[in-house]
Amino acid sequence: MTVTIDSFEADGFGCPMAHCNRTDDSLHDLPPLRSVEIALPITDPIVSPRATIHLGAFTGETMAVCTYDSPLHPAMVAYDYQTGAVKWTSPLEDLPGLFQRWPSGILLAKIAIDGGPKQHFVFVANPIEFVAYTANGDRLWKRRATDIAAAGIGLPTSLSYTDAKELVCATTQGWVIKLDPIDGRVIDAQQLNAQVCVDGIVYRGAFTTTKSPAVIGNVMYLIADFEAKVTIPPLNPIVSPVHVLRIELSRSASDRRIKPIGYNAESPDRILIGFYKGTGSPPAYVTTDGRVILFAHAHALNDGRLLPSITAIEDHAGCFTQRWRCVLEAEFGDDVYAAPALHADSRTLLVTTLNDVYVFRNVDQLAGQVPAPRPLPACQLISLANDPRVAEVKVGSPFGLAYDRDAHEIVAYTNFRLKPRHGFINYGFLGAFALPATGAPMARPVWHQPLAVSAKGTILPGLGTFGQPALFRYDRGGAPATGLIVNTVFTGTYIFK
Repeated sequence: MTVTIDSFEADGFGCPMAHCNRTDDSLHDLPPLRSVEIALPITDPIVSPRATIHLGAFTGETMAVCTYDSPLHPAMVAYDYQTGAVKWTSPLEDLPGLFQRWPSGILLAKIAIDGGPKQHFVFVANPIEFVAYTANGDRLWKRRATDIAAAGIGLPTSLSYTDAKELVCATTQGWVIKLDPIDGRVIDAQQLNAQVCVDGIVYRGAFTTTKSPAVIGNVMYLIADFEAKVTIPPLNPIVSPVHVLRIELSRSASDRRIKPIGYNAESPDRILIGFYKGTGSPPAYVTTDGRVILFAHAHALNDGRLLPSITAIEDHAGCFTQRWRCVLEAEFGDDVYAAPALHADSRTLLVTTLNDVYVFRNVDQLAGQVPAPRPLPACQLISLANDPRVAEVKVGSPFGLAYDRDAHEIVAYTNFRLKPRHGFINYGFLGAFALPATGAPMARPVWHQPLAVSAKGTILPGLGTFGQPALFRYDRGGAPATGLIVNTVFTGTYIFK
């Protein structure tokens, strides 16, 4: 029997990387959460408070799904939006790990099969296996990573999908993998073996990544670090090149194999964006004439210092070029640790370091070497910074974005880490700030909520979240409303409405 997939699309608002995996911008059509009436900590005993390795919560039309890395608890938990109740958990034996499960980013999808109605599915992976579940948490299939490569594939960063209705991911050991979403069958797998020239020396190795790729159509865009094989002389990690790769996920309409990478000066499949390390998944959008624009972070060498940089890259019908580049004059020790966020409708890009937020306007009109915009200090984005007990404020996660069409404002949600004047323990807060969608980026705090609270309501120390807070829509007395779900490092999961 032949199983035919009629359609494949993101479920509801997708995952927190929806702004970088796809280009529908559906997250930004949600009304902003301008005040919090309910702060609901998840206290179910089956749910692990530990989520050290995660990319955030993941939201669909009917439920949120979070990943946890403790081997003593389920790797995945699905939540109801109205009550925060646990809808289902993955079996303990799924996505195993000795000390950590290392779950990837989740893909929530809707699939129509053989002319039937659209069904909801959840896909997830770790270095051991790939697993698919139905909307009720029933396991659909499981695929061992050793079926793909006997020596292992590393950690899949996050799962996405192609226009050809295939699951696709990249891994920390430099594999690009395509699976059939119905049964987990391996369609193709390619390791990104390559050679690069640094200071006149040719190094052989592979491109690897710890970042979520942007997948648009049947092309993957990937921030890739180069990992050299054992060589003499060894490759200095400070000058190790960072590229954005353009990977065609099918060789032709009839040949579904991944096209091997291989640099061609006339039609390059990679662009050098800097050195050392690239951080954060690349946000992307598609222009009205079909050009893909994406934004990637790496480092620039400047007088012996490594400074964060942002590069805008364009793909027009396979012509891969750099549009502009900006080097951020960050203070010593400050750096970009989280993915940039793009509000595509207003062409506004937000780039955060620990201390500052840089707002780039009209990113489609910039060209060449772009001067850095005046940064917004993190202490201006949360009103708690004015408390005399607070010594410093840092931004601790990627941004979730919503758009207020009536006020013509972007509302951003992120994790703030506050350090008290006395003591060395941080406190994590989820906070929202607003800035106009055009004109001078005059940001103002909107609200904040603690991400560690005792049973008696006392605010506790904690790191908050490393992942992106995920927006969702729910029914509130017959009217649509917006909420947020946040998966923290050690202090549990919180829903805000």
